[in-house]
Amino acid sequence: MGREGLRLIALAAITALVLGACGRTVATPTTASSASGKTAVPSVASPQGMTVVRWFVGLGQGIQPNQIEAQKAFVKTYNASQNRIYINLEIVPNASAYDVLKTEIAVGNAPDIVGPVGVRGRNGFAGVFLDLSSEIKKSNYDTTKFPSAILDFLKQGGDGQIGLPYLIYPGFLFYNKDVFARQNLPDLPKKVGDQWNGKDWTWDTLSTIAAQVTLDASGRKSTDTGFDASKIAQFGIDFQWADARRVASSWTAGSFVGADGKAAIPDGWKAAWKWYYNAMWKGHYAPTGKYINSTLLNSGTVSSGRVAMDLSWGWAISTYGTLDKDGKSTAKFANWDIAVIPSYGGRTSSPTDADTFTIMKTSEHPDEAFQAMVAIMADKNLQIVYGGMPAAMSDQQAWFDQFDAYLDKIFPGNKVSWSVLQEMENYPADPSPEADVPNFAKVIQLAGAFYTSLQTNPGLNLDNEIAKLQIDIQKAFDETAASPAAS
Repeated sequence: MGREGLRLIALAAITALVLGACGRTVATPTTASSASGKTAVPSVASPQGMTVVRWFVGLGQGIQPNQIEAQKAFVKTYNASQNRIYINLEIVPNASAYDVLKTEIAVGNAPDIVGPVGVRGRNGFAGVFLDLSSEIKKSNYDTTKFPSAILDFLKQGGDGQIGLPYLIYPGFLFYNKDVFARQNLPDLPKKVGDQWNGKDWTWDTLSTIAAQVTLDASGRKSTDTGFDASKIAQFGIDFQWADARRVASSWTAGSFVGADGKAAIPDGWKAAWKWYYNAMWKGHYAPTGKYINSTLLNSGTVSSGRVAMDLSWGWAISTYGTLDKDGKSTAKFANWDIAVIPSYGGRTSSPTDADTFTIMKTSEHPDEAFQAMVAIMADKNLQIVYGGMPAAMSDQQAWFDQFDAYLDKIFPGNKVSWSVLQEMENYPADPSPEADVPNFAKVIQLAGAFYTSLQTNPGLNLDNEIAKLQIDIQKAFDETAASPAAS
């Protein structure tokens, strides 16, 4: 399963645990497939004088039972609330949504609204979404309610403002305060630009902390004489939910596609991978693949209580600890908090996930589609069942309060510095580490193999390995250029 699939499962867990959602099942689509393989969308009898706007759900969130129920309830209420626009809801399982939407577009039967959908969910659909700039201006829609950096994050190359900020998941740094307390270490920075213990908050500073809190089975620190790297009991840092691009994007934003369209690997990405590799095999304060898959950590590196710090996202918080069937906490630590991501080269970069809604360029009713989309985004019940942090700044405190109430059952008395998320939303890695590239599936496979090799092979020549990765990515790009079907 890919990392995006894991994110959707974690998001479902947030909804289920925080808001009492039902178990995870796959919805029956309202879109059917004909014998020819072409998509057949059920015809909808439009009430007299009303414009039908089709809303497609399935590329991202929206297929959980409670989400389906909420979406249907919204549509029913919205359609009855006015006599101008009639929303027709189409729900398709994640596994088939990409192919269904591709087919609908190919046969000239595309929907009007698509969402909620993240960056990766939009991959493969370049050029099909409407630039919303004219709709925003025409309706005098207030975009100042959103962080400007997140608004810009949703500008897609030459396609323009293809979405409005809806739910966001800034990257941040989790840290186990129990571990820090045992080593008498101060809290980590909560604002970009703040120092830690008199030192600039950089990845090099973090490495010195990670080394201090990495212990072997005898209690020796990784910097102590006699430290046994074969019997590590506690690690300083991990990247539990990350992959090669996510780790690299926490150093600097970048892409495998250079300015000339050729394969490229930014210098900051090379530095990030070398730092991570040394953290595993030289400093021994990040777990190698063997440790990641060991009984020490296999319950999940954060939830194991054996990792002091971890690159994380809001959708992963539900994995830190749970309640058992009797309502008792199973958490292996009591106190934790979040901090801003360290800087690299004087800049801070937060690999950020962001769900949005889009409108197809082919929509025959863009004004009505925009009006319906804005209404969908404004509905508080839908925001709740989707479970993410609202992009609208005025809605964020209520989300924090709600999460606090849930987390207090698992981590009683622990206080989370939610302001860190509001700080990190101003520094999204742009382009996103989820962004599209030519021959996406092949390139991600190559990056995944490279990342696994970093975690499992000591003694690699990283310069050679990175150069080989770039050559292989260029070959994948060339395959797509030679045969578009390869993408």
